[in-house]
Amino acid sequence: MNDLNNRSVIEKPLESLNRLIAAFTHISEPFPLVGKHTEARLKGKNAGFEVFVVTKGRVDIWREVDNRLVETAFAPTILGLQGSAYRSQYYHLQFPAGSEVSTLPLQTAIEIIEQQSLWRDMFYYQGYLNDRQLHHESMLINSSTYETVCLFLKELAHYADDERARLSVADYILQRSNLARSGVMKVLADLRFGGYIEIHHGKLIKILNNFPKSY
Repeated sequence: MNDLNNRSVIEKPLESLNRLIAAFTHISEPFPLVGKHTEARLKGKNAGFEVFVVTKGRVDIWREVDNRLVETAFAPTILGLQGSAYRSQYYHLQFPAGSEVSTLPLQTAIEIIEQQSLWRDMFYYQGYLNDRQLHHESMLINSSTYETVCLFLKELAHYADDERARLSVADYILQRSNLARSGVMKVLADLRFGGYIEIHHGKLIKILNNFPKSY
């Protein structure tokens, strides 16, 4: 069973990330956002690989095969440094209104990293991204509905208050998993009734107590 209350937090390597962003700032171009959500891909049909630099807001990463939201990354963040043809077809990005995003060709980004000897920073940041992917996979593999709901609640509780206030708890969990709505709603109702979580108008206010190990 997953440990529901003692998960370690994966720390973003901000020093390395900020050095990479600073190096890309003068060569990247603003990425236009249109409407409430703007979609983008790491590689266009008739274009090369692109690197996206998010300095404000967030980016949602969706899996194409089942249209599942697999990750939400908050600024500052960089996406696209892997340059993988497989990955570029497997996912697409979605930027909400109010985000600030710039882009540059992957080849240009690699040349800057080479010129400024930023390989160590890139290595640290890619390690962080790999850990995030492993974290989400571990939340879904061999986990019951109850365990999965609790782990997503713990993750959502780390969001900033203003971000959390815009997110439906149920939708947050359902978009990121293959769980049935009825099962998710029952677990949320039981946790709320038991005094473990505070929810108002479908939004998570806070976690009040550690979750029981068994359900």
